[in-house]
Amino acid sequence: MHRLILLCLIAVAASAGDAPRSAFFNQKVSARTVALNQPVRLELTTVPRQVESVSIEAAISDAVTLGGGQSWRLVGKPTAQVDEKTRTVRVSIVLLPRTLGEAALPVIPVSWLNGEQIAEFGSVKVEPTLVVGSDSKPLPAELTAVGGFAWGAKLDELKPQLGATTADGERIIAKPKPGLELIFRRGELVEATIDAGELTVETARASFLARWGSPQIEEAGALTWVLGWTRITASPSADGKGVRLALAREDLLARAVQARITDKVFGLLEAAAPTPAPAPAPTPAPAPAPTGK
Repeated sequence: MHRLILLCLIAVAASAGDAPRSAFFNQKVSARTVALNQPVRLELTTVPRQVESVSIEAAISDAVTLGGGQSWRLVGKPTAQVDEKTRTVRVSIVLLPRTLGEAALPVIPVSWLNGEQIAEFGSVKVEPTLVVGSDSKPLPAELTAVGGFAWGAKLDELKPQLGATTADGERIIAKPKPGLELIFRRGELVEATIDAGELTVETARASFLARWGSPQIEEAGALTWVLGWTRITASPSADGKGVRLALAREDLLARAVQARITDKVFGLLEAAAPTPAPAPAPTPAPAPAPTGK
């Protein structure tokens, strides 16, 4: 019965031509109210693909980046599964919220179908809390500062507190406290690391979970939490004798990268041609020598 209903829906959608939002159905949003560390899963089922040249996964990733990047972060890659019998396409997307309050979900162009189809998912309310187990906890201080230094703080203004700094390529590194390293790009605080010796990721895991909830990404022995714009990764230290926490503000990092691209690429594309130097004035001919009488 369910398959018969599915086939009927496909037939209706296919007969609707290019009418907007007619060729897909069964849109789902996992939750309409979430904490800042809770992922939201979007699912969409469409009729069989009609445009073979489009990469569904790439089209969705681009749509999230361009249309929802200020409110949502893509986790992993979108997946697209094709039913072996009906050939319907089922798309799954996992997002993490960037901001608090009512956040519109990305609009997804269904570019693998003919016509200008779009999928709209409405909005989700993001609460100013973290979910830790079955409890809700207030947002931690590291979302706005690390070690008492505010994200985005200017290097020139902090120099009296930082002491000596070192340059590493485009990065300026300061070590104002034992175990704490602040990293500046283009004069702004965008990254930091904390080294905790005599700990392991496993022994510290329970404490990290109690502070930030479950990690959204876990791979290669590292745990990563994404809390709004702040990313925190716990991994073994380089010598294997401790834990290193790497913190970064992804919005500030993106701004630094964009500025570099502007300098290195767009600035050259848009630079005005140099003004040609004025031609030198002609040298006047020498006056004729006076003739004697």
